[in-house]
Amino acid sequence: MLAVDLAGTIRFGSFSLGAGVTVLVAGALLALSPLLVRTGAPRVVPLPLMLFFAYSLVRVAMSPSIDGLQNIAVLLMFGLGASFAARRSTVESAGLGVSVLATCGIVVSLVALFQAATGIVVYGTRSFALAALIAVAAAIAVPSGRILARIAPLLIVVAIVASLSRTASIIAVLLLAGLAVRLPRGRRLVLALGGLAASAVGAWVLITTFPPLRDRFLGGDNAAEFGGLSINTSGRSALWEALWDSAVTNPVFGHGPGSATALVESRFYPILLPHNEYLRLFHDLGIVGLATFALGCVALIVRISVRAACTDHPIHWAALFGVLATLAAAATDNVFVYPFVMVPLAALIGLSLGLPASVRAGRRTNK
Repeated sequence: MLAVDLAGTIRFGSFSLGAGVTVLVAGALLALSPLLVRTGAPRVVPLPLMLFFAYSLVRVAMSPSIDGLQNIAVLLMFGLGASFAARRSTVESAGLGVSVLATCGIVVSLVALFQAATGIVVYGTRSFALAALIAVAAAIAVPSGRILARIAPLLIVVAIVASLSRTASIIAVLLLAGLAVRLPRGRRLVLALGGLAASAVGAWVLITTFPPLRDRFLGGDNAAEFGGLSINTSGRSALWEALWDSAVTNPVFGHGPGSATALVESRFYPILLPHNEYLRLFHDLGIVGLATFALGCVALIVRISVRAACTDHPIHWAALFGVLATLAAAATDNVFVYPFVMVPLAALIGLSLGLPASVRAGRRTNK
């Protein structure tokens, strides 16, 4: 997160050092991908996602652009990263992976809280908040034996709310309902539903009473209505309308990777990104790209959910919460092209799907 976020601020014209790092890493993973076949690694990427990646590579080759190449590179890092993580996944390494990611979440959250208190910038607030959602997913799933494990989810969520990132704050608060998976089976459903209701109420209270967050939600353009309140979209409604109008002129195959970014930059500068990944996919890759990606995500959710239900291992719950949080954030942010979100998520998914669905591991508390 530190390398890519800060590297993205170092620019050479329209090209950033972060983009260079992203493309190089994706290229290295692609060059090493024959190892996945040669070593008999489990196939983690569902067929629809494999078709999506193949189609994306063809489209970026047909109409190359720097933004398009970087976007596809991040998605390749996601798919290949998950596959490589799956190669070495065991019950022990998966449990360790969840703990390590939760610990990283604590560290970066403390840095973010220090940043909020002092004004010393280390991470971009949006970058931190979106990446921290993956850490929340891991921290929730970690068994709650130790005090640090008990406070980690709350600490990370507080740091996300302090960042004043609207979408991430709502998702993070709602994710706290997932703490029910720490309880014995048979008591989870009722408490999860109660926790979800309490989280929703908590999110509403934060939006309407916490002045900094309230101003972020209820100030500005007030272009959307929800629950009787006029919500600030920070200009997103105008650029979404422009992207939709452009996308429907070539709905099947799209205008090519990077075209959504080019349109937004040309018409809405200094806004540079679409802030809606589903609309970006539709604009850039058309119905073909959006449909194959969506089907692939559904397949991932089903595979992970089956493993979570059968084995109850923390890695599966962490991966499931991470996927759901990322897909929710994609409705208003640019998470699919952020390596500091997609690479940690890929690690969770790979460690999860690298384990057979029949491998059972009890939820042990760390004492």
